Amino acid sequence: MPEPLVLLPGLQADHRSWVNQIRHFEPTRQVIVPQRHQQCDTIPAMCARVHEQLPERFHLVAWSMGGYVAMQLLPRLTGRLLSLTLISTSARPEDPASTARRMEILALAERDGMAASNRRTMTQACVDFDAVDPDIRAGLRDAAVELGVDAYRGQQKAIINRPDSRSLLKLVDCPTLVLVGDRDTVTPPECAREIHEAIVGSRLIIIENCGHCAPLEYPELTNRLLSDWCSGAVEYGLQTLGRLG
Repeated sequence: MPEPLVLLPGLQADHRSWVNQIRHFEPTRQVIVPQRHQQCDTIPAMCARVHEQLPERFHLVAWSMGGYVAMQLLPRLTGRLLSLTLISTSARPEDPASTARRMEILALAERDGMAASNRRTMTQACVDFDAVDPDIRAGLRDAAVELGVDAYRGQQKAIINRPDSRSLLKLVDCPTLVLVGDRDTVTPPECAREIHEAIVGSRLIIIENCGHCAPLEYPELTNRLLSDWCSGAVEYGLQTLGRLG
């Protein structure tokens, strides 16, 4: 069987955010979605819990908050990564404008519950969240509710206080794909470009008319790119991709 694929989810999410990728890859390889780190309130603590669940050699795909964890894990992963894919994330520390937005949505969660907060978050993150499969939308909501407000508060604290990861990017020692939507307002394309420019030989792909959630907004395209990447179909440089025909 091919090498394991590890999928690191983003804020207030679990395996249900990766449902399209799990369905695609599980028939042919082991798929691991780390758990329990969502209850931590610092990125280093998340790293410790995730690291306990990693196989010896694997492909790593990290999305948003998962990317913050993946980049801080790099010193422990020398020689272990077969490939790295970073989706809609940033190596930069938090900025005040993002903190203000986080506090607004946290207040909504504390007032109206995680279902309302999840709906607001996903509507802002996706170009058209209502175009996502209704069952998947329900799964995302259920994951947010099950993890709860306390976990959400802790994750936001961890993200706000996250370390600057830019100096760690030089430690990447495997083929690296950087993927972002051209309409991502959470971690805009400039953040992806910065990561791409810091990782020698990496490939940057910008998906047209896509927000922060390529695995949900463009699942077939995301699966194709990940399949190619994991199978060693490496191409370097910058490419802009539109909707799959």
